[in-house]
Amino acid sequence: MHIFGGLEIGKRSIMTHQSALNVTGHNIANANTPGYTRQMPNIVTTQPWHAPMLTGNSRVGQFGTGVDVASIDRLRDRFLDYQIRQESRTYGYWSSMQESLSRIEVILNEPSKDGLRGVMDKYWEAWQDLSVHPESESVRSVVVQRSLAMAEAFNHTHRQLQELREDVNATVRVKVDEINSIAQQLADLNKQILSISIAGKEPNDLLDKRDLLLDKLSYIADISIYEESNAVDETAGAVKRFSNAITVQLGGRPIVQGADYIKLDTIQDGQGMHMVTWADTKTKAQITGGELQGLLDIRGRTDWPEDSSEYKEIIPKMIADLNKMAKTIIVTTNNLHRNGYSLNNNGTGYLYPDGVNFFNEPSDINDPIEWAKFMSVSSVITTDPKNIAAASQPTWFKDTSGNMQKVSFGDGANALKIAQLKQKLNDSEWRIDSTAVTDLTQGSFTFVINGKTITVDNTTTPPDPLPIQSMADLVAALQKEIDADTDLKGKIMVRGNGNRITFYSTSGGFTLDGTSAAAVVNTLSNATVDDFWRSVCANTGVISQEATRMVRNQDTLLNQLENKKQSLSGVSLDEELTNMIRFQHAYNAASRFITTIDEQIDVIVNRMGLVGR
Repeated sequence: MHIFGGLEIGKRSIMTHQSALNVTGHNIANANTPGYTRQMPNIVTTQPWHAPMLTGNSRVGQFGTGVDVASIDRLRDRFLDYQIRQESRTYGYWSSMQESLSRIEVILNEPSKDGLRGVMDKYWEAWQDLSVHPESESVRSVVVQRSLAMAEAFNHTHRQLQELREDVNATVRVKVDEINSIAQQLADLNKQILSISIAGKEPNDLLDKRDLLLDKLSYIADISIYEESNAVDETAGAVKRFSNAITVQLGGRPIVQGADYIKLDTIQDGQGMHMVTWADTKTKAQITGGELQGLLDIRGRTDWPEDSSEYKEIIPKMIADLNKMAKTIIVTTNNLHRNGYSLNNNGTGYLYPDGVNFFNEPSDINDPIEWAKFMSVSSVITTDPKNIAAASQPTWFKDTSGNMQKVSFGDGANALKIAQLKQKLNDSEWRIDSTAVTDLTQGSFTFVINGKTITVDNTTTPPDPLPIQSMADLVAALQKEIDADTDLKGKIMVRGNGNRITFYSTSGGFTLDGTSAAAVVNTLSNATVDDFWRSVCANTGVISQEATRMVRNQDTLLNQLENKKQSLSGVSLDEELTNMIRFQHAYNAASRFITTIDEQIDVIVNRMGLVGR
């Protein structure tokens, strides 16, 4: 190699280490840039020079020609990226669930004396006091006020749950727009990356931006990423190079493919809820993971992928349970109240179900009734508490032994519609068969319960005569089943078609004894509505705890994966400073090498051949 080849080696060394210093400076500058991946120059030797010769033994074989930067590589583990995105999808799902469930727990405020259960407890207590003091106007006023408070509690809880559902629904639309924005950015980056990669360059910073967007997208929804490994170089049609272009699939369909992308859209259903669809085909998009699925499961959705979460329609189920409980209280209280007697003597008794309702009952038969939303106390009651029917008109059963038993029916006009009555008390069971009716005359009939004859007649001792409805009504009523068992206080509770009948013994005739008020308490409290609401709150608490646990676990797992990623891809300033010193020394040495070659050339040019002059 001639002497000027040394200058070329020195030049290449200077240029190579200058490039390495530039990469080091770029790393230091982006040490705190989100999504940045540490870069490393791939320094390699250049093609050696072969000296021309006739035989291979005359001189050495190859001369080195210096150094060059073959590429600038990103230090990144693709499998680690895959793991992080998979766990990020799960983390996004449970994070959205936890956030909404936390708000639901705040709305329910259970267990607490200020929660709905505490308000209902005060409601039961007011009725209990009224059953003891039915003549007291002050106690009646307390019943009205606590009933109004309970109705407002139901209204408020329903309103807050519905507002939460609407907020989540609005967030669904926001997340769809965010997905579209990310998809558009990915398509634009794909186009830029493709054009640079085809030319044989490394678009490292563009790849970092794309990976950061993919990380964000994997948090929102479950995606699959496929890399297009080859693309034709337009300048040399037969040459194929690594393109770095990707295809992103969502719900089994490409949302980004090369430089193209497809938008998502939303269509509102009959309740105003956003359904996620593809903008071009208007078909439903299958969202099976990430933050968006969590929002849909909380809000309620109509598209159910087979692998969807077991937790579906959290808020709609909560509202439905709230409506169910409100309906039970409203209907059962009204059934009992209509058949009682007030201080104003408005009650008309069991056989004529045209008494006063305690609560207003929604009457919309076209749409599902929001009982909790419309729960309110009748104006007849609020304007005059004397209209509260605290007493009940007794009906008397006389068995074959001649014993009289008083029966208070809690389902108003539907009490005669009985086919089978199972009474479970002290491990004994009685059954009423509709075919057991043996006599029906004016105002009286008999039927058999497991071999024992029960007589209902129009006796005037102790009450006044009570007319019995027609045989057709009675036989029709006996075609349905009602199950019975005992409540926590030992009274026989009969359940059927959502109604209740309370059987209990008493003495005395028809007096203002508060039995209607007592029936309200005994029918609805303790082992019924209270347990139901407790189970609803407990179930919500269990799901919330599960969400909290999963978020905590996923957070720990993601931190571990991120630490591994940072150990490989993150910028270490100490390491970069070490590299900077190393490359600087190499640069200085190359400069000194060029100076040495220059001195040699000076000797050759200016000092050689001077003898004899």
